[in-house]
Amino acid sequence: MPINCIALSFTNKAILAPMVRVGTLPMRLLALDYGADIVYCEELIDIKMLQCKRVVNESLGTVDFVAPNERVVFRTCEREKDRVVFQMGTADAERALAVAKLVYVSVRIYLL
Repeated sequence: MPINCIALSFTNKAILAPMVRVGTLPMRLLALDYGADIVYCEELIDIKMLQCKRVVNESLGTVDFVAPNERVVFRTCEREKDRVVFQMGTADAERALAVAKLVYVSVRIYLL
């Protein structure tokens, strides 16, 4: 897996904090429009993400991670790529790595 990340600094930044059921793409984009430097998605559980397929949604210009029941679990777009923090809940290093490999092309931020 090539390094496709940028380091993230919280110094003097406006940040949309992580919130359950509110950290969706429309809210993150709205926060960016209003001046946020960094936005968080809601915490997503590794097992749920591993069930997903990565789908490029041409009509919306997004990358969707879609569960077997066709529900979009995580959606992102190029506009937030360098400013979204993907939060993953995990208790297993191997599953965490598998999820990181699934999303790393679409999300380039990691925490120091």
